[in-house]
Parts: sequence; structure tokens; C-alpha cells
Amino acid sequence: MAIYQKNYKVYINHTDAGGIVYHANHLTFFENCRRDWLASLGYDGYFFDLSEDGDSTANTHGQGGAVHFVVSQADLRYITPLLVDDELTVTVSSLIVKPASLILEQHIYRPNTDKPATTGMITLACVRNDGKAIRPYRLPQKFADLMKSLV
Repeated sequence: MAIYQKNYKVYINHTDAGGIVYHANHLTFFENCRRDWLASLGYDGYFFDLSEDGDSTANTHGQGGAVHFVVSQADLRYITPLLVDDELTVTVSSLIVKPASLILEQHIYRPNTDKPATTGMITLACVRNDGKAIRPYRLPQKFADLMKSLV
């Protein structure tokens, strides 16, 4: 059972001349799914505002600098090609919560199949950009608690 899933359509701009999705666009489908998942949880994209209570979900970049996610590792396995006009189902299938990162297992399914076409293990590192440097940063507590409740 997936933590989150959403359907996406494959358009010609996702593919090569043969109608097969470029390998890099598998990452795009995973990215879109993760962003839609966070938005469904009330988070505007990947940014956290550290004003007031230290854990607002507003997408503003207060004086404390931007706190957000970056992909620090992506391990993909391409099993079956994705084709133009496919209606894909993309999932966040499992989640590991660490102090300053999330590890997500994601899958892409082609129409009418229960076997994934693509699998991925994606590590999202939480970082803070204070304008001088980008450094690892602990997950905001409210967000970490929510993620742990989903596991």
C-alpha cells in the first residue's frame, strides 16, 4: 500500500523519437509526485519558514534563510519502458525519517499492471541556505513528527 500515489500522462516532450520516455524524465515523474505529496500534506513545495514557531509551512524565506530539500542520492532501476500516451501511476511507497533527511522508495507503474516499470530510492537532505553557505539542517520538528506518523 502506497503512502501517496498520483496519475500522470506521458506527453511527446517526455520521449525520444521512438516514443520512449528519456531516462532522466523518470526522475521528473518521481519529483512531481514528491512535490504533489508534500503539497497534499499542506507544505508549499519544499521550503520551510523558520519564523515565529520555527515550523511554519509558509513558502517564505525569512531572516533565518531558506530551509529546503535537495536530492542527495537517487538509485533507479529501469524495468519496463514508459511510452508516449501512457497514463502512469507514480507512488511514494515507503519512507524512512532521519534527523536531517528522508529516504523514499518510489515506483512508476504503466497502465493496467501491478509490477513497477521503474523503482527508485531517493534521499532528500534537509539543508539551510543562509546566503553564505548551504549546510545540512535538522528536519523541523512539526514536519518530522508528521513524517513519522506516516511510517
